[in-house]
Amino acid sequence: MTPSLRILIGLLAILWGGAAHAAPSHAGHGGHAAPACADIALRPDCARVATPAFGPDGSLLLAWPAGDRVMVARSPDGGRSLEAPVAIPMPQGVFDMPEGRPALAADSKGRVFLAVTAKQPDSRYAGTLMFASSEDGGRSFAPPRAIATDPASQGFVTMAVGNDDRLTLAWIDKRGAAAAKRENRPYRAVGLMLVWSDDGGRTFSRQDMAADHACECCRIAMTLDRHGQPLVMWRQVFEPNIRDHALISFAAPGRPNPPVKVGEDNWRVDACPHHGPAIAAGRDGAAHAAWFTKGAAGPGLYHAHAADGVHFAPQAPLGNAEHAPAHPQLLSLDGAMWMAWKEFDGTTTRIMGQRSADGGATWGETRTLAETTDSSDHPLLAGNGKRAFLSWLTRREGWRLVELQP
Repeated sequence: MTPSLRILIGLLAILWGGAAHAAPSHAGHGGHAAPACADIALRPDCARVATPAFGPDGSLLLAWPAGDRVMVARSPDGGRSLEAPVAIPMPQGVFDMPEGRPALAADSKGRVFLAVTAKQPDSRYAGTLMFASSEDGGRSFAPPRAIATDPASQGFVTMAVGNDDRLTLAWIDKRGAAAAKRENRPYRAVGLMLVWSDDGGRTFSRQDMAADHACECCRIAMTLDRHGQPLVMWRQVFEPNIRDHALISFAAPGRPNPPVKVGEDNWRVDACPHHGPAIAAGRDGAAHAAWFTKGAAGPGLYHAHAADGVHFAPQAPLGNAEHAPAHPQLLSLDGAMWMAWKEFDGTTTRIMGQRSADGGATWGETRTLAETTDSSDHPLLAGNGKRAFLSWLTRREGWRLVELQP
């Protein structure tokens, strides 16, 4: 098999890419061998995607789509077992793409927030952002509700809880494109919407577009800077058809700064990459970003850091270019930083990782965190304040949580 053919097969496998097992140097739990798919509502093993989040008490929460419902389960023992899940009804069905997965978060009061994209009945690709909240740590949820103030399609939602339990949501929004179509004027791609809530999701801020011309098919990355304010990174469509990345930081609560460009890939493409970025911030204020491109420097993953949290140094390649590196993740935790991504060698999909003990100033050797020979979800990194974990859902073994060792 030629290297180019391997990469092509790898990209197809990575889209829903993984028999996963933890590498010997990592403690793993969760998941089952050859999961039976009798009832997707009872366990996540046969779902296409699963999203983790940790509550303030250290309990793990896991959300996964199950037809016309989204299931949320709690784990009091760090993922070794899951309590009976609660079902949040979505009669119209929800999108369950790795790039457009459910978003899950919890605040310091134990409230849990879920945001998903429900399907619109009159369009194959149009979605409606639905939001539901729990006041009892995820044991029950209020009925989901639409929060967008315009009926145009929404999707690819992400969220984070920052200072004073302020909840920030970001999503791809097509109201600008819909208005331009009605008025017969040009409009590139879609818009990026940013809103926040200071009352646990009961009400949200005014919906003003944070940026026009965002890529319509790539997930959005969000983290918190050292002041607890959001950093939001996404793929932007720059003129005329360059799909590079942009970043929004916040000057103060509720005051987003103008977008700045991240990297100079100059990837010219009139198509959907289906490949979002990753962003994390260290204690020293530096931000670290990772992303996929097929720009001037060549196809693959790249990593860059910004000492001031905004202005990025030139990027460096990440991963083994012959193994189709893809779908990066970054996690800042207790002064350290983790980076993970997928690779495919033509037979096996591996989750590769690196750890930095000094907040991203220097990085340790690349390690295999988990691997699979069947299809799989994207890797996700999550932390409980002290320990870092890889969450990975694979077709053969099901969902698992792998504790990452220093």
